[in-house]
Amino acid sequence: MPPSRSRCALLTFDLAMLMASSSSLSAAPPARPDTALVGIGEQLPQELYLEVRINQGSSTQLARFIVAGQQLSASAATLQELGLRLPAGVGPDQQSVDLAQLPDIRISYDGRNQRLALQLPLAGLNRPPTQLSLATPPSMLATSDSSPGLLFNYDLHAQQQRGYRSASSFSELRLFGVGAGIWSTTQNTSLDADRGRWQHRNIRLDSRWQLDLPGPMLTLGIGDTLTGALEWSRAVRIAGVHLSRDFSLQPYRVTTPLASFTGDALLPSTVDLYINGIRQASRNVQPGRFQLDAAPTLNGSGQAQLLVTDINGQQRMLEFALYGTPSLLQAGLSDWSLDLGVLREDYGLRSFAYGDRPMASASLRHGVHQHLTIEAHTELSTDLQLAGMGAVALLGERGGVVSASFSSSRAGIMRGHQHALGYQWSAHGFSVSARTQRSSSDFRDAPAFLANALLPRRTDQFFVGLGNVHSGQFSLSYISQHYPGSLPTRLTGLGWSRNLHGNAWFSVQLQHDLDNRRTDSANLYLSLPLGRLTQLSSAVRHGSDGNALALQAGRSVPADAGGWGWRAQASLGTRRSANAELSHLGDAGQWRIGMDYDPDAGTTGYADANGSIVWFGRGIRALRQVDDAFALVSTNGVAQVPVRLENRLIGSTDAQGQLLVTPLRAWQRNLISIDTLGLPMDLSLDAPQQLVVPASGSGASVVFKLQPSRPLRLQVRGADGKWLGVGSTIAVELASQVVATTVIGHAGEVYLQDPPAGAVLRIPVDDSHDCVLPLPTIVQGSDPPGITTLQCQP
Repeated sequence: MPPSRSRCALLTFDLAMLMASSSSLSAAPPARPDTALVGIGEQLPQELYLEVRINQGSSTQLARFIVAGQQLSASAATLQELGLRLPAGVGPDQQSVDLAQLPDIRISYDGRNQRLALQLPLAGLNRPPTQLSLATPPSMLATSDSSPGLLFNYDLHAQQQRGYRSASSFSELRLFGVGAGIWSTTQNTSLDADRGRWQHRNIRLDSRWQLDLPGPMLTLGIGDTLTGALEWSRAVRIAGVHLSRDFSLQPYRVTTPLASFTGDALLPSTVDLYINGIRQASRNVQPGRFQLDAAPTLNGSGQAQLLVTDINGQQRMLEFALYGTPSLLQAGLSDWSLDLGVLREDYGLRSFAYGDRPMASASLRHGVHQHLTIEAHTELSTDLQLAGMGAVALLGERGGVVSASFSSSRAGIMRGHQHALGYQWSAHGFSVSARTQRSSSDFRDAPAFLANALLPRRTDQFFVGLGNVHSGQFSLSYISQHYPGSLPTRLTGLGWSRNLHGNAWFSVQLQHDLDNRRTDSANLYLSLPLGRLTQLSSAVRHGSDGNALALQAGRSVPADAGGWGWRAQASLGTRRSANAELSHLGDAGQWRIGMDYDPDAGTTGYADANGSIVWFGRGIRALRQVDDAFALVSTNGVAQVPVRLENRLIGSTDAQGQLLVTPLRAWQRNLISIDTLGLPMDLSLDAPQQLVVPASGSGASVVFKLQPSRPLRLQVRGADGKWLGVGSTIAVELASQVVATTVIGHAGEVYLQDPPAGAVLRIPVDDSHDCVLPLPTIVQGSDPPGITTLQCQP
């Protein structure tokens, strides 16, 4: 049945490209304005394969059509493949569907290029939404080249006071690059002398082998470790085996739920995503529906806007509510840990004190869907069984996050339970959080049971914060904790802080003990920056021990390039004291010396030093303390080359052309570059910067291949004595072969890097004549010559 005129399409055909005879054209009936099948006449049906473009989109598809008389048709399957919605009454198996049946369609046919352009309303499109992801996990980053190394971290402290002298150290020994994983051990050492009697003590802390597998995001540890824990459970130190999921091994992977924004576009458009008024990303979309998935860049409630701009410049705004929180996992994503071992006892007091009862622990977090993450935890030991479940849920789209958990334990003949409930919400300068936890008298977890320690029966926490840059930040807090056999502790706090003119900062903190008013206190703090690193501050305190005023001035040590720092402090009131300190940070570490004065304790002098000694890259070197990863930068023996980390000056290479750079972020891209502006002209470099991805706790080798070169600077004049034109192309030839090309700069300048000996410069003058000039000879090892002027001959 032919369609009504109100639903007909305007179809225009290119008559010149149709293979109709002139007699057929003259015999063709007049075209109707709502079909406009001009020039077809009474031809037999034609089969055409046309390049189809829909709603001016950038992508095209090749599809089969039949032209018969005044009708352009295709099978229902073809229309569905093109993403078009079938008209009412048309089945998916129908072999011929007149395009004029499609509601409100406009058709333009380019016979010369065999192209068909279709224009339909959004209701006429039947395509799956275009998926636009802003948080697709990147492929696993390949780690940078490394070598075997041995690292010794140290932190030394010494002091003397009224005949009492002491020295202590914390140290770490770390072996990496030898086989799989990293070996490390830490210890505390102390040496005390009281009235001539010396006492020495050395306590081993943790010894551990760790293997990181960034592909599956797994960490395996054997030795001293902390068990995994959730918000409502506790970690415990054990010696044993630890296996866990570690998202930090792929730091660019987004683990929190993605926010999904859907919309549609009639024409090719650009979609800009704004979150709280700040542009986050921009994507191009084709006609039809689209879905944009992005990780919320906020913690709390916010507003997202999608600005859709089509190719005609027409704009429309779509608004969405969203809530970002790190407490939830993406749907289908799991975070877990498994531990098996024995309890570590008297940590920091004895080196090898372990319990004799084995214990096992397991924790799990799993994203059920975007608004719900479930949790589970269990602990098993001799005469102890504990199991618990929990959940974290987002209420609605931005109603805040609620958490709940319940645990049950059996310790010998005692059976107990623990439950907790929490809620948090934040948005636009306002935040509130509350949490309560209750434990029965017989509830025990592994740390309490194995160490025979007490657990609090009740814990309550409440916090409210609000403010903005104009009024400052206000805070109100309440904390309550009750241990069996003791009085409860209930503390309330009220605070206000604000940034003042010139980056000054002022804060007021009040604390009130609801059960013991004698411990109430009030604190005022004012900070005045006197420069980028220098600061003056004052603090006033009122408490049960009286009033005190403290004044301090100091200069922070530059964290990157290093340098000097100092601090001077004086306190007046019930507790008078004074302090003066000088510090320095260099490439080999940091040290500080200082003196404290107290009327009761007298004068105390102290000195600190921290840093590292590393064997790496076939040499032993000293550097700053290495908490994680580092890099050895080499410039091929060139000394005094400035080195930058993330565009911050770190230092300069030594006499061997090397510099150890720390800290680097493990498993992440670290941009290391050298400053080439101060390099001599006779040095060349292919790449002045490199992206370094070190493994955790290891060192990476970064080599900048500075090579000696023979630069040549020329100024070339034409036969008329004028400088040759800017942008003219010239060639460097050797034995009639072109070995390099370049262009002429302003004032006829030409710069050549390492031109071969005996080469000539060929400069086209006109279609029949070239200017050929021999290049000056550069002696290897000599100082680079200045600008040499050459002139073409008539």
